[in-house]
Amino acid sequence: MSSSANRERLEAAVRHHAAGRLREAVGLYQEVLRAAPSDADVMQRLGGALAQLGEFEEGAHLMATSLELKPDRPQVLLNLARALLSLGRPEDALQCTNRAVALDGAASAAFRLRGTVLATLGHTQQALANFGQAVRLAPADAGALTDLGVALEASGRATDALTCFERAIELDANQIFAYHNLAITAARMGDHERALRSLDRALALQPRHPTLLNNRGNSLKELGRLSEAIESYSMALAAEPGNAETLHNRAAVNMLLERYGDALRDYDELLARHGEKTPDLIGRGAALLALGRSEEALPPLEKAAALLPDDHDVHVQHGVALLRSERHAEAVASFNRALAIKRDRPEVLNNRGVALAALGRTDEALEDFIEAGSLAGDSAETHTNMGVLLKSIGRYRQAAASFDRALSLKRDDPAASFESAFLQLTLGEFRKGWSSYEARFRVPALSIPARDFGVPRWDGRASLQGKTLLVHAEQGLGDTIQFARYLPLLVERGAHVVFEVMPQLEALLRSLPPGASTPRPYLEIIARGERLPLADYHCPLLSLPLALDTQLDSIPNEVPYLSADPRRIATWAAKLQKLPGFRVGIAWQGNMQVERLIWARGRSVPLKALAPLAQIPGVSLVSLQKGPGAEQLREVPFRDRILDLGEELDGGSEAFLDTAAVMASLDLIISSDTSVAHLAGALARPVWIALNAAADWRWLLERTDSPWYPTMRLFRQTDRAKGWEPVVAAMAAALAPLVARR
Repeated sequence: MSSSANRERLEAAVRHHAAGRLREAVGLYQEVLRAAPSDADVMQRLGGALAQLGEFEEGAHLMATSLELKPDRPQVLLNLARALLSLGRPEDALQCTNRAVALDGAASAAFRLRGTVLATLGHTQQALANFGQAVRLAPADAGALTDLGVALEASGRATDALTCFERAIELDANQIFAYHNLAITAARMGDHERALRSLDRALALQPRHPTLLNNRGNSLKELGRLSEAIESYSMALAAEPGNAETLHNRAAVNMLLERYGDALRDYDELLARHGEKTPDLIGRGAALLALGRSEEALPPLEKAAALLPDDHDVHVQHGVALLRSERHAEAVASFNRALAIKRDRPEVLNNRGVALAALGRTDEALEDFIEAGSLAGDSAETHTNMGVLLKSIGRYRQAAASFDRALSLKRDDPAASFESAFLQLTLGEFRKGWSSYEARFRVPALSIPARDFGVPRWDGRASLQGKTLLVHAEQGLGDTIQFARYLPLLVERGAHVVFEVMPQLEALLRSLPPGASTPRPYLEIIARGERLPLADYHCPLLSLPLALDTQLDSIPNEVPYLSADPRRIATWAAKLQKLPGFRVGIAWQGNMQVERLIWARGRSVPLKALAPLAQIPGVSLVSLQKGPGAEQLREVPFRDRILDLGEELDGGSEAFLDTAAVMASLDLIISSDTSVAHLAGALARPVWIALNAAADWRWLLERTDSPWYPTMRLFRQTDRAKGWEPVVAAMAAALAPLVARR
């Protein structure tokens, strides 16, 4: 190639390089270098272009070789230093910048780059001195001022840093890095409004810059503008999909917004793209917990706990997941680890107290609640839990004080109000209790939504004469049977009452007086899910005692208010006619889901505990147990003394029709606190109920009778430690003379 042709190629390469057409420049430089392999200038130009393309290794090699051929060129030394810095070789880069400064002590760029290298090496004060010298040599260089500001901020001089960034912006209104670093510094100083303004100005210059958009989201988050923060993070991710920091930030804000499904998707993407980082494992576990998926939350939290064994928060989250999965002993162990790291954490003591209470370790649980309540930052939840525990062991005055304390910390707290209602009703303080019981609609754990029917709720004051009142069942079967007694009273007030009930109770409750054949006003039973007629008012079933101002001495207790179908009675009477002796129906197992709640634990009686009843001569036991618990029939040694009515008993979708008919042929029903007991009482059948030491509110305190059911007799645990044996013994002692009189 002729020298003139080579010169033309070089000139063309330089033009491409200056215009940013790096690939074209590299190709031409390579052609020129092949023709003149020892040309140091071409060599350094090619090395610089390759470094700009990210090919730092080859670029650095060419520039170093160029300097061997032609040393002492400050600009080439600086270009080589940049490439070496990109290769992770800051010590070598420092040697280059030192040489450049030595060759040209008036070159601002040399001091500036040396400052960058020193900052990378952690030599903060030396970096600051070099950036300062760069600005002294070029006071109008906005880039140098920005670098100096960054160094000042790293040295703890945030106010001086802001001054540098502002001066850089005055010099160059398009200095995007000055805006960005001003925003970062302002945010660290807590001035998020100023940070947001600066980020918005930077984004006006580069609207799709992902780092700016991410940091803007951070500022919006700190300002409480969470939905806007999500939007900013999403724009950042559109510009740079999968960025780990932005995904994590968006997930965290989704958690704050209670958008747990969106947060979970972000954490899942983080883990899929970037591997199992501990913060993301913890976040995924927290999102799953918030979604009520505690079993699924356990694996990521277990991994996080293994990766960070000394991290307090991960053990807390793991403990909560175990607690909600009802793995109480393991939850206690996890909370123990958390408390060993940080002791004075009331929320952790509270959670451990809940787990200990579930394990029956009452004294230890109470100690945790008391300690949590004594710490700064104690919560209404802690005092509510303490009140529930105190109530369960019969310390009612102290329980009331705990609920009062909870409500003083968080006025109208739903859980505290609801648990306080239970205590008030237990003590017979119905006027306060019914009012407090309205809090049930606001307790998330109960999942009893306040329903909107588009008509006013009846509170007892408006006349019902000629009006249609929709009453809707809201809780368990036993509650519905117990409070159905109020419906005829509403009819007596002149109302047309529409009673919406769970479908399985529809047929049974049609026996309520007056029936649908009665001229208006009358009572109409409708299964939940069916189309409802137009109504003037509505009222939840368990709010009727409040609306009707029910007091202990005014409980409507005329029984029976339900009745069995005569044809079914006859059918079952024929089947049972050959059963000898004194016939006792038994039911022992209640709703297992309800009994998971701390205030309902221990209601059910194991069938084996009823053995003394089977030993009474002349007694024939009849099982009224359906569903969970029925399997115990196969496990007790006295199973041959119990008549199992099998699948034929209430085998269809309608509950209790057969059970009600069977009860007509029994002399007595003995039950734990279940819907069977309510049914027997509503039918005015003789019924005995076995109550644990912390009996439900409706059975009041110490009484052996029930103001709700005149034919019911109550047998109570007096010592939890002795279990059911004394209760069943008392029942057997009371039953034996009845049998003997037959």
